[in-house]
This record gives sequence, structure tokens and C-alpha cells, in this order.
Amino acid sequence: MNVVTLQLMMADMPHWVPPKKPDMMQQIREMEEREKKRNSHTYKKNTNTTKGMNPMEFFTHYAVKD
Repeated sequence: MNVVTLQLMMADMPHWVPPKKPDMMQQIREMEEREKKRNSHTYKKNTNTTKGMNPMEFFTHYAVKD
């Protein structure tokens, strides 16, 4: 086999292309959408109302005041 044929065979050979990573702004949008979904639940009276609460809000709301 000559070199030209081998080069053409190598060009036609299948190869793996890594998936495209989302840019930083797309990641931020996705995180905001997930946060909105998580916080959009309507809670019933008998359920745990602290589910999905921001930790800072939890501790400032339930902190014991001296």
C-alpha cells in the first residue's frame, strides 16, 4: 500500500468527538432554573417547611435569641 492510500484510510477512520461543554453563562442559567424549581413547591401545613430552605435563612430564623 502506498502512503496516500493509508492517509486517506486514516482520514476516513471513525473518531470520538467529546461532547460540547456548556459555557459559564449557560451553567449559571441552568443552576438558577433548578433553584427556582426547587423553591417553587407549595408546602402543606403538615409537611416539613424547612425543606429547600437556604441554610442562612434557617439558622437566622431558628436561632435562639439571648
